[in-house]
Amino acid sequence: MNQEQNTVHDKSLILLVDDVPQNVQILHQILNSGDYSFAIATSGEETLGLVEKQPPDLILLDIMLGDIDGFEVCERIKKNPKTADIPIIFLTAKVALQDKVRGFKLGAVDYITKPFEDAEVVARVRTHVRLKRSMDILREYNSQLTQTLDEMQTSFIELKESQDAIVAREKQDAVKTLSITASHEMNQPVTVIQGYLYLLRQSMDLDSLTSAQQKYLDRIEKGLTKLIDTLEKFRKSSYLYFLDNDPSH
Repeated sequence: MNQEQNTVHDKSLILLVDDVPQNVQILHQILNSGDYSFAIATSGEETLGLVEKQPPDLILLDIMLGDIDGFEVCERIKKNPKTADIPIIFLTAKVALQDKVRGFKLGAVDYITKPFEDAEVVARVRTHVRLKRSMDILREYNSQLTQTLDEMQTSFIELKESQDAIVAREKQDAVKTLSITASHEMNQPVTVIQGYLYLLRQSMDLDSLTSAQQKYLDRIEKGLTKLIDTLEKFRKSSYLYFLDNDPSH
């Protein structure tokens, strides 16, 4: 295998595959306009090794090779996910219809017949190199778009979680405020009633109360005591709830 060294990174790499050196030389001369760099292989196995090591932008592949034919080489290249997108143009002296159909089914993009016509070779190679570059750009854009969408989705999820946490905290604060307010508002009249009841007992002659009146007064005191106990339990349970659900603890 021979490969030209090229420091110009934007040149497309073309792999020329033919076991006849003269054919490789002719193709090189036709395409040597300065727009491409070249790699050369003279067998199917050599081609597969080179493609795996350094995938080219385009392969000009002779069908009739000494070890394995171009059809099998094409099939193996297309089955490899790493190299499946490389365009392949078959080189052949004769192209029967069934061979064309077979080649296209295997993934070839075009045919160039021998003997080579300079203008045809240049035109077909230029077309497929440009298509390859366009597809590479589209794949890159698609990859960037997918990455951007993934990042946006992640950001959206994080934002939603933050919003949910804020809403939950706001709800919790609102309930806490309501609980404190309700407890305070209920406690005030109870305290007033408790005070009035005390003054009532101090001011009245308890011995003059009838049995029914005494029972009624006792019932009020018991009910008031029960209400005070209930309010105290409510305050304690509210405090424990907010303490357990406070993110800062």
